[in-house]
Amino acid sequence: MVNVNIQNGNESVVIELPTDRYILHQKIWDIGIREKPENIKLTDADDSVYKVKLSSDSDFGNSIIKLFNEDYSLDDVNACIYKLENTRLSILEDMEGDILHEQFASPEELMEELNKRTSELINVSVDYYCPLTIQMMDDDCVDYFEVDNGYALSNEETIRERLMAEQNEDLNDMAYYFDGSETAKDKLVSAIWDVKEVNGTLYGVIHTHLTEKFTPEEEKDWVDELIGQAADGFGEGFEQREIKIDDGYICVSFWNGSDDYFMENQDDFENRMVDDQNMGMQMGGM
Repeated sequence: MVNVNIQNGNESVVIELPTDRYILHQKIWDIGIREKPENIKLTDADDSVYKVKLSSDSDFGNSIIKLFNEDYSLDDVNACIYKLENTRLSILEDMEGDILHEQFASPEELMEELNKRTSELINVSVDYYCPLTIQMMDDDCVDYFEVDNGYALSNEETIRERLMAEQNEDLNDMAYYFDGSETAKDKLVSAIWDVKEVNGTLYGVIHTHLTEKFTPEEEKDWVDELIGQAADGFGEGFEQREIKIDDGYICVSFWNGSDDYFMENQDDFENRMVDDQNMGMQMGGM
């Protein structure tokens, strides 16, 4: 859609946007630039340290380029174009005329409209819950050890902030990676990883937004996807991110290999909570 030509002295590179943030970083590193893409401004002025120029072979691409001035960064334009390319085709087709006729004054205005139209597709929201495993390392230890959920509960907001930051690093909503049936993919609008306190315990929760309710078969595909992401995808990456707390560092996992592990929709999870509560009352009365 858009090409960027980046020049650093006698070294230069042409990159087709959008591209993965890590690939973008590597390509500018290869020509000797040690700045992050978010710190590289869109300017090719003679006195600039790095010269950055956008170009496109299409009217649509050139209309997008006109939204950006020298106050924006290489990361800004890459994220905007990535969002456009991964927007539902029906939304993009509806907005194409407005973009070509320069009805948006800024990339922020364009992104706001894209987000608004995407949100309007959501008719059903379902939360899926799973247990959390907490590993901790304090000043007296050289390795992590498992601790109880209280460490998660007392640091709920810190964990949530790190989760949001981690998801913002990936240009794709997790729904992008779903490889289920076509009908299930058509219904899936977005999926956001979060944490939530229930009955004094902090659980992992994935807020799933849909155009309409999954069938049982489609939901099974989605649950399998969530378990896979918890074990080997987003969740695996997140559990490797140290989170600083007052007592040291914790790592939070959305997956464990025990027989007690579950990934359940909110109805099944609520039934589990009721069963656990009843069991506790029975045990207390013995």
